[in-house]
Amino acid sequence: MSKIVLCETQEAPYPYRIEKIHQSFTSIEELCYLLEHYMIFFLMEGFDYRMKAYMKEALGIVLENEDTIQQMKEIINFRNYFTADEKQQFQQKLRTTYLYSAAKKQKMLADLYLEHHQYLSAMKSYQALGRSVGQFSGREQLEILYHLGLCQSRIFCFEEAKESFRNALSIKQKKEVQEAYFMVSYLQGDYSSFVEDGKKISFSEERCKTIYDNIKQREEEIKDQEEFVKLRKIDYHRKKADDVMTRRLTKAVLERWKDEYKREIV
Repeated sequence: MSKIVLCETQEAPYPYRIEKIHQSFTSIEELCYLLEHYMIFFLMEGFDYRMKAYMKEALGIVLENEDTIQQMKEIINFRNYFTADEKQQFQQKLRTTYLYSAAKKQKMLADLYLEHHQYLSAMKSYQALGRSVGQFSGREQLEILYHLGLCQSRIFCFEEAKESFRNALSIKQKKEVQEAYFMVSYLQGDYSSFVEDGKKISFSEERCKTIYDNIKQREEEIKDQEEFVKLRKIDYHRKKADDVMTRRLTKAVLERWKDEYKREIV
């Protein structure tokens, strides 16, 4: 059974919203909960002046130290949200995470952004790894490239997404990466380009045609369903990729893809 933690302190009259992780807090207990479950975010991003001002004014927490590690310790020791054992475990996890390489922490932050559908922040974090990607194992490199491609595809950077997926497939021919690659190619709406994209990852024209027909058939199967109202906009997007339509399509289609993203994240 999960532990229930009651709020023992006075709640603030209004919440503080952390947009990057889609979370809010109005009490010390909620802030401690976020520190526990989003440790890598606070470790990498720290506490900006607005958050510090809110904590001082609304929660009565004044952070004396400028070091992020010490600030996190000050918060968890401010009230009895954690038991003595839990504090020890938290601090051990904090020390362990802090000692990870900069590249590993960067990847953990990117994964966190992706998990919370912050595609642009996640994409920038994966790209920031740059040459550091070589520090990871082959499996981790594939994962980084795959996740980067997912982010790029969700903000309609299709060519960049396909390149990331191809780079991932050069490490290992993994099914979910192939599926993502062909879906992006299909969304661009050109059959001949779809075949050319398939050839770039060693698929024959016959196999590409089968994949293309299968995706098209699935589109036909759902066209009378409510969700297809959103997908039909893709046809217009194929013909005229203007900024207004891109924004509309992003808002509509990404809502449908949210659940898929949760399953796709490794």
